[in-house]
Amino acid sequence: MSATTGNSISLSSRHASGAALTKEQQTFNLLIEQISKRREQLAAWSLLVPQYQKAYAEELVPLQSRVDRLSRELIVKLDEHASHEKLSASERQTMSKLLLGLLENFPDIGGDDALKRIFNRHASTDYDEEIALGVADMKADLEQMFGESFGDDIDMRSSEALLKRAREKMAVHQAREAAKEQAREERKAARAKNKKRPDATTLGHQEKLRAELTQSLRDIYRKLASALHPDREADPQRRQHKTELMQSLNQAYAKQDLLHMLELQMQLQQIDQHALNDIGTERLEQYNRLLQEQIAELDREIAQEETQFARSYGISPARRVTPGTALQSLELQIREAQRSVAAIEENLKRVTDIKSLKNWLKEEKKRLKELEFEWELQLERNY
Repeated sequence: MSATTGNSISLSSRHASGAALTKEQQTFNLLIEQISKRREQLAAWSLLVPQYQKAYAEELVPLQSRVDRLSRELIVKLDEHASHEKLSASERQTMSKLLLGLLENFPDIGGDDALKRIFNRHASTDYDEEIALGVADMKADLEQMFGESFGDDIDMRSSEALLKRAREKMAVHQAREAAKEQAREERKAARAKNKKRPDATTLGHQEKLRAELTQSLRDIYRKLASALHPDREADPQRRQHKTELMQSLNQAYAKQDLLHMLELQMQLQQIDQHALNDIGTERLEQYNRLLQEQIAELDREIAQEETQFARSYGISPARRVTPGTALQSLELQIREAQRSVAAIEENLKRVTDIKSLKNWLKEEKKRLKELEFEWELQLERNY
């Protein structure tokens, strides 16, 4: 093994002639490379989370609040002008369509009685009745999908209660399916074990190798702990440095993080290239198994970071999130919110006098016609 950059490690041939690496050496180097990539991913998550939190809280959330406040102000002002004597019947109809479109995109009409009254004035249905009908239809679809009743105790005035019940049902369903899958895997593993059960000699050999590996890790730990023990260091700064290294060693030993322990040995010059290249084949095979276990653990940590991040910011679990894509998405949301603020502020100016309002309604009527035409074309293509 040799230090390449920093404390990274890789094996090279034991022969001075530069002969090809053995299979075990090649596997070791590949596993080290995979671990390094996963470490970089975890480091990227550690850097992302505080950066994302700061931008989200200080930039996006205030912008979204401003969009909501300005949108509500625009809706109220448009409604105030809806019965203006200088508006024609056609313009009033366009005004209603415009208002309903704005209300449809508003985040929470149900908690705002004034907006519900505006909706009821411009729609052909009552808001609460329409929501109840929509929730009832959704409930029927979900019950059919799950094949069971959701009960009659759900508040039908909001979809949130229904979605909460659906999530509860889904959790039960997933747990049931996971138990079935686990049982299938256990039966499959048992059949495979029975087909190829190692004899006592093989088992004894494997136990011997595992014990040797455990002893090897213990020996590495003891040697490092002896060199790093902070109580033996008089200089305060060096003592603090050794304390930090000792803490990382304890964590590595507890997790059987072979790579980090080897990196510490390289850093303290307890091992050199020649000595480590002479690791025996059996020991190297055991090292490779440890590294594979470490990769599996790193994969679990990365998946946990992704899941926790997505849950914290309401991102769909079906959408794959990485530190890079998360920041890009946040930047897009911030720019979109900025554009929305600018657009709503411009529209608020157009509601200040009747002439500007009539011009806006004329543009809106044209836009709605274009949308209807495009929709009809799409329907024709589909059928």
